Amino acid sequence: MVRGVDVSHHNGPINWTQLKNEGITFAYIKSTEGMSHVDRNYMKNYRDAKQSHVKTGTYHFYTFCLDGEMQAQHFIRHTTVGSADLIPAIDVEHSPVNRYSNDKDYIKKVVYELVKLEKEMHDHYGVRPIIYTNNDCYKLYIADNLPENLIWMSDLHNEPNIKDNDWIIWQFSHTGNINGIKGDIDLNYYRYSFRQFNQLLMP
Repeated sequence: MVRGVDVSHHNGPINWTQLKNEGITFAYIKSTEGMSHVDRNYMKNYRDAKQSHVKTGTYHFYTFCLDGEMQAQHFIRHTTVGSADLIPAIDVEHSPVNRYSNDKDYIKKVVYELVKLEKEMHDHYGVRPIIYTNNDCYKLYIADNLPENLIWMSDLHNEPNIKDNDWIIWQFSHTGNINGIKGDIDLNYYRYSFRQFNQLLMP
């Protein structure tokens, strides 16, 4: 099993060498959110994870309805994406700032700016970012609008079951307990083999 974590400054100090020794192969690290927020632990986490030989990627937390191009440019300015890093990720989920609404115009606006964000990142990096999401957001914003992107699905109860069964990473826990980090950590696994894992790496 190819095991991974995703982290932000909320996780506090991390002993990346210990995580590697615990069998963690890859990590997605939060870099940016919206058009102005930068995670204060990003650069340290990114540097330390790479030095510990954990395959490292970076994600942007999409803020609904804000200008997608500006969010992408913010991510690009503050993020390191090197050869053999994981392809960049976009986090699409409801939150206190990303409210749920069944209003059609609101959903259309969420999708419109998300597609702009994805396009700008695709144009810059030459690869389509992986989309992190959950069942509700997948159905509302992703399924019919970003069909070519790899899917990183959060489901804390069951193995993901989405259209065409086309998820590639499954986030199965928000309450993992691993030596090297205090408190809960998000746990993930890559669906296929170590050999196929290369599909997630930047050229």
